[in-house]
Amino acid sequence: MKEINEILKNYDEIIESPLNMLEANSFIKIYEGEFTISSDEIKIVVVGTIQYDWFPNSGANFRAKIVDKIDILKLYNNSLHIFIDGLEFGEGLITNVTLNNSIFIKGTLSQRAILGDQSIAVEKIVFSIPNMREFSGINIKKATRDKTWTGANRLKFENDKYLILIDKKLNYDNLKKELNEKGGYLILYDGELTCKKGSISYEDTKDILYCLDTFMTFINGRRTSAIFIHGIHDGAVIWQDFTNYDIDIYEFAQSWPEVHSIEGLNELFQKFSQIWKDKSDQDFLVSAIHWYIESNNNRGYSDGAIIMAQTALELLYNWFIVENKKLIIGKDSENINASNKIRLLLSQLNINYLVPQKFSFLQQFIDENTQMVDAPDAVVQIRNAIVHSQEEKRRKLSEIHFKVKYEALQLCIWYIEMSLLAILDYSGKYSNRCSNEMHISERVEYVPWKK
Repeated sequence: MKEINEILKNYDEIIESPLNMLEANSFIKIYEGEFTISSDEIKIVVVGTIQYDWFPNSGANFRAKIVDKIDILKLYNNSLHIFIDGLEFGEGLITNVTLNNSIFIKGTLSQRAILGDQSIAVEKIVFSIPNMREFSGINIKKATRDKTWTGANRLKFENDKYLILIDKKLNYDNLKKELNEKGGYLILYDGELTCKKGSISYEDTKDILYCLDTFMTFINGRRTSAIFIHGIHDGAVIWQDFTNYDIDIYEFAQSWPEVHSIEGLNELFQKFSQIWKDKSDQDFLVSAIHWYIESNNNRGYSDGAIIMAQTALELLYNWFIVENKKLIIGKDSENINASNKIRLLLSQLNINYLVPQKFSFLQQFIDENTQMVDAPDAVVQIRNAIVHSQEEKRRKLSEIHFKVKYEALQLCIWYIEMSLLAILDYSGKYSNRCSNEMHISERVEYVPWKK
């Protein structure tokens, strides 16, 4: 027992947000009481509640009874400001007015929604993350009077300025089951952000969390974000951010990281945040990951997803091959055809131009079309058949088997994943979506440039 206690002493306590969700899609109460709604024409006191709802649209909404006398028509002003305790909570609009002895209103926040004084710098930020896939990481503990629980639940990211700890919920398995059954949204992780030197402002918080959100989206395979953000100082909550950040409704999505290892992820984040510092490069990361997520989640079905995947590959070619490596410059970089751009990209990743063994339908498609020479040529010609609407192209498109398009899409997404990982100097293991292995654990291998 003494040995166990010695081990447990080295485990950090789990991070838990002040907010909790026990069921998928349950609302979060933000505020209850008196608040003020004002515009250029009116200023009224109301009594009601403000809460964060997930459906029909995610965000902060209010329901209230009007205390003052008011010209109802003036309620429909498009720029209403909500104040709580003299501080602006956010901008909103009225969506419904009911007359029944008193006037009752419903409304929604259109942009930010911040409770408290965000001008005050704080010592740490606590936040929650919905709908993120499972990772097994660093051991942590939860100690109560009766027992101590331990688990490999922590992700740790840091750069030169910040330390970010993200802890999987104790009851993650039950919560994930709930999410699988009901769909929608459910908090699965809580996190903490601290500045290595001094306090952290709201503006700095927004920037580093935007970086983190984009990074987490890349490793998750679907959009997720830090949400319900609390600024804490001396143990007290100074401000709370209930703004609606981008989170995809829950669906299973394939993604590249292993489940049972986080080796290399912190170094990946460090490189990611280093590139993020330059505004132009930040725009590149945001755009590339946007097109990756859209294609990975089959937006627009296979046809639309193939177009979006090749949009990502074009962007990766320009940023990686032309602008950074400068392997080809000037007009020559623009004049080469799309399949050669992909080949140039693959040449830097130690990836050949062959079709992976798993994709038999795509290989058969190439074999039956003698003008196609390899995988890059095939995926580009499929994309051209989709984009160009001439009669001959439409005829060719109608003849392409849906499994050929599916395999072409998966191959393009793999190219995107490998390109981004190479740009981020990753040299570890990943789950290969092109692997012929049946079990996910057997698809794990080193990136091609490491072999």
